[in-house]
Amino acid sequence: MLLFPGLKPVLNASTVIVNPVRAVFPGLVLSTKRSFYSINRLNAENKINDIANTSKEASSSVQMFKPPEFSQFKDSYQKDYERIAKYTLIPLTMVPFYASFTGGVINPLLDASLSSIFLIYLQYGFTSCIIDYIPKEKYPRWHKLALYCLYGGSMLSLYGIYELETKNNGFVDLVKKLWNENDDHLYIFGRN
Repeated sequence: MLLFPGLKPVLNASTVIVNPVRAVFPGLVLSTKRSFYSINRLNAENKINDIANTSKEASSSVQMFKPPEFSQFKDSYQKDYERIAKYTLIPLTMVPFYASFTGGVINPLLDASLSSIFLIYLQYGFTSCIIDYIPKEKYPRWHKLALYCLYGGSMLSLYGIYELETKNNGFVDLVKKLWNENDDHLYIFGRN
């Protein structure tokens, strides 16, 4: 139970967290419209003759309001797939830690699935960043270019995972070798 000085007690803290102004002043009604009183007054003094025409047009606050555009990321399956990839990574990262502590060798199929699901998770995360910060409605060419670059980088990374799994011992073994102090035995893509 939260108490505000001089006001009634608030039983539910979620109202304070969600909207602290309404929690402190429950009877206060705040308007979210911008006030153009001084600007409209100047315009009204300058355009006295156009009073009949302005009633037919929409007011300035209605003209300025634009409903939010539909987002590609909202209500799509991409969020669900990203969540599935995120929760799949939890057990897949625990198994290599267990294998490294016990001295065992990790299965190559498990190593390939760990690295490819990690790549899928990163690709979904970067796709959502592109959708949020380079909107298709505002920057159509840059949005498409960013997505093509992301897909190209993902395909190149998938080829790198294939090379790592077939020519080396895999992603987990590479990380294990990178954490070792002696790097004489480190072999990455044809370099000694």
